[in-house]
Amino acid sequence: MRPLFAILTFGAVASSGVLLTMSAPTEDWQTATSIYNFSATDIDGNVVSLEKYRGNVVIITNVASK
Repeated sequence: MRPLFAILTFGAVASSGVLLTMSAPTEDWQTATSIYNFSATDIDGNVVSLEKYRGNVVIITNVASK
């Protein structure tokens, strides 16, 4: 049952269309005690606190392109 849940969760996240990019200053990662201390920018340019996703499975992908 767990692998099925993981696959369904991944599918839901992948198809949701929400792309997050980390938007914390460099110094913050050194003092942060939790991922929920950070915020990200969604695909529409809105800043979203990762606290909003507490209790949910979250996949954070860092994509660098030029």
